[in-house]
Amino acid sequence: MNLLPAADAAKAQFAAIADALRNPPPDLFGPGTVQTDGQPVYQADEARSYVTAKPDAQGNLVYSDAYRMGRAIVIVYTLGNDPAAAKAARELVAKEIDRRAPR
Repeated sequence: MNLLPAADAAKAQFAAIADALRNPPPDLFGPGTVQTDGQPVYQADEARSYVTAKPDAQGNLVYSDAYRMGRAIVIVYTLGNDPAAAKAARELVAKEIDRRAPR
């Protein structure tokens, strides 16, 4: 979580941070890993989601969710091979973070 002094500052930085998540460094998820646009599972003040284009050797996908919740910018990574279970976990985590996020 990146906590900024005010929501306006978080809003100004959110786009740059969310765009950077689209193309993570090669050592984050492994070489050759590509992310595609995903569907946010929770609507905060702003939200963007990405998912790896191909599963890893164990069948897992990485879901990257970026949220702006007031003055907080939150990045959540979820690893899973069951899309429905991953969606449920992502939504649960986002709701709980939003409930606790400083405004």
